[in-house]
Amino acid sequence: MTTRSTYLELADRLAHQLRDTPPGTRVSSEYELVASHGVSRLTARAALQELEHRYLVQRVRGSGTFVRRRIDYTISKHIVPSFTATVAAAGARPGTRLLSVRRRDPEPVHPYEPEIADSGSIVEVRRLNLVDGEVAGVLTSVLPGGRLAGLEEHLGDDFSLHTLVSQVYGLQLQRYRHQVLLDVPDRNVADLLGDEAPRPCWYAESLNRVTGTTQLGEYSYTWSNPHVIRMVFQIEEEE
Repeated sequence: MTTRSTYLELADRLAHQLRDTPPGTRVSSEYELVASHGVSRLTARAALQELEHRYLVQRVRGSGTFVRRRIDYTISKHIVPSFTATVAAAGARPGTRLLSVRRRDPEPVHPYEPEIADSGSIVEVRRLNLVDGEVAGVLTSVLPGGRLAGLEEHLGDDFSLHTLVSQVYGLQLQRYRHQVLLDVPDRNVADLLGDEAPRPCWYAESLNRVTGTTQLGEYSYTWSNPHVIRMVFQIEEEE
């Protein structure tokens, strides 16, 4: 039976070796670790599981273990509240899949929805976020319905909602408030993220104002996969 210190020591050595290894590189298998490090298969398996828990590798059933890439998703008052732009700035390829879009009345239990509502309605857009083709999160955006008449006709996969509402409707948005916590999503969200069972994910809520005003223009909430996304917060002093 393996001891905790043995597999952790092996995991530490492997983590050091993988520090400068390009993402997507195949990592030694359990059998190869047994042969190269003189440990038991149980210890080798535990070490690889530890690396996965540290978000350093990804184990693909039937294919092997590979160095994982995580992007820095930077949250700042001076960065536009756009998933597509933020991922592109991190050097990765953003993508989206449209899950649903619906118009509805604002819910009074959410004090920001009545303020966002235009002509008495809001439009709710739900999407799946992708980073380099890998599922990175489930994003729901709530926007003014009256101001975005006909929005449904413009929606589809692999689009930037921020760019769309800005260029087509002239709705310029700026980050106002943002809060993030680590929590466990429900079964539906876990399924969308590709998890066999719900596991801790980044849960973020964001309020965005119409640029140059105090009017709320968007409320969004996102469940993000911590294996893909690393949250980075920049707090700047007012100049």
